[in-house]
Amino acid sequence: IPAPKRGEVVRQIGDALREKIQVLGSLVSLEMGKILVEGVGEVQEYVDVCDYAVGLSRMIGGPILPSERPGHALIEQWNPVGLVGVITAFNFPVAVYGWNNAIAMICGNACLCTAMAKDERVDLLSFTGSTQVGKQVALMVQERIIAKVLEDNKLPGAICSLTCGGADI
Repeated sequence: IPAPKRGEVVRQIGDALREKIQVLGSLVSLEMGKILVEGVGEVQEYVDVCDYAVGLSRMIGGPILPSERPGHALIEQWNPVGLVGVITAFNFPVAVYGWNNAIAMICGNACLCTAMAKDERVDLLSFTGSTQVGKQVALMVQERIIAKVLEDNKLPGAICSLTCGGADI
């Protein structure tokens, strides 16, 4: 399904959430012990991310840049990874899931809330929570998910590198 059509589905999700924002916000408030305005705010965050993702669906192609090598180009290509698992913080269950779900859908992925880190059917995992637990989750998924990213992008070890944002390059 082309990204703009996926964007239409995400737009419909955002519209459905927008229609029921007070009821859903009240439910979040009751279930999480939040004040009503915060419960509604979580649902509004999901709606806002849906709106953002719809725009992204029209721009997701990625740039094609000239290479320093004559006759070559650098191409950024977005490929779906499959099932994206989301483990959210207990205190922001809707907003965090919304951030992940809307973007994952635009990119052609399915999303599962409260996935298990050890479940090998999960192709990519998003975790929001404490640093201590995050390190434990990273240890559970590191080999499986890094291998999947390399395999899906057809990157043999000789030409592949994963660079962390904090790398001093």
